Amino acid sequence: MMKIIAVCIFALASISSSYSNVASTRKCGGRVFVDEAILIDASTQQDCTWEFQTKEDRILVFTVVGGNVKDAQQFLTIHDGVDIDSPILLVDNQKILEWTRRDLPQAVYTTQPAASVRFKTAPTSNFQLQIQKVVNCPSDLGSNTACGRLIDEISCYCVDYNLRSHDDQTTSCLLNGFKLLALESRTEETVLVNAWGNATRYWTSLTDNLNEGVWLWGSTGTGIVGGYSNWAIGQPDGSGNCVHLNDASPQGGWNDDNCANLREAICEGQP
Repeated sequence: MMKIIAVCIFALASISSSYSNVASTRKCGGRVFVDEAILIDASTQQDCTWEFQTKEDRILVFTVVGGNVKDAQQFLTIHDGVDIDSPILLVDNQKILEWTRRDLPQAVYTTQPAASVRFKTAPTSNFQLQIQKVVNCPSDLGSNTACGRLIDEISCYCVDYNLRSHDDQTTSCLLNGFKLLALESRTEETVLVNAWGNATRYWTSLTDNLNEGVWLWGSTGTGIVGGYSNWAIGQPDGSGNCVHLNDASPQGGWNDDNCANLREAICEGQP
C-alpha cells in the first residue's frame, strides 16, 4: 500500500543540499523530493510557492483529495518545472490516452521530474493537494503496440502484439523502460484481459527457469506462494518454463509453455 507523507510532519529530513523529503507546516512553501506521495493542506497556503523534484526517470502527477483539480486551479497554479517562466499545466489541456481508464481521478501530469505549485489565495473549501511520483506513459512503444493507465494514475501498461520469444519480449520491454508483466491480483489481470483480449496468449515474467517448479515473477523477484495465481486446469504441467495468460481451455488461466515460442506480451511500468 502506498505510503503518504502529509505536511503535518514538522521535522525536515534532508536528502540533498536543496530538497527535503517531507514538508513542514512551519513555513509557507518549500522544496520537497517526492518518493512517496505528498499531501499539502491547501487551506493553510496563501502566497506560497512549493517546488517538487523526483527521480530523473520519473515525472509527477497532481491530484486533489476532497475536490477536483479544475476547481482547485482557482486558487493555485501548477507549473511544468521550477523556473519563473515554467508553463502552467491546466487540467483541460491534459492528453488522455485511448486506453487510459476514464474513471481515474482528475489529474495533471508534468513532462519532467520537476514542478512548482504557486498558491495565490487560501482556498475557501477544504481540500488537499496530492503529489506523486509516476512513470511516464507513452501512447505506444512502436508498431502493433498500445499503452495506457489501465489500473491507476501512477502506473502504465503496454500491450505488444508483435510475436517474440519470452527472452525477446523481456528485452523489448526493458529497452522501452518497462518490465514484462508481473500480476498481483485478479482485478489487475481482469482489467488487462478485458481491455486487450482474452484470446491472446500474452507472455508474463513468471518463470521457473532458476528452480524447476518454483515460480517467480522475473520482473519483481517475488514468488506466487501465498500470493495471487490463476493457473488453468491441469497447469502447470511441466511442458515449459515460462507462463502466458489466456490458456486455450474454456476456463482460460495461466499456462506454462516453451519459452522459445513466439507470443504477444504485456509490459508494465511502476513508479
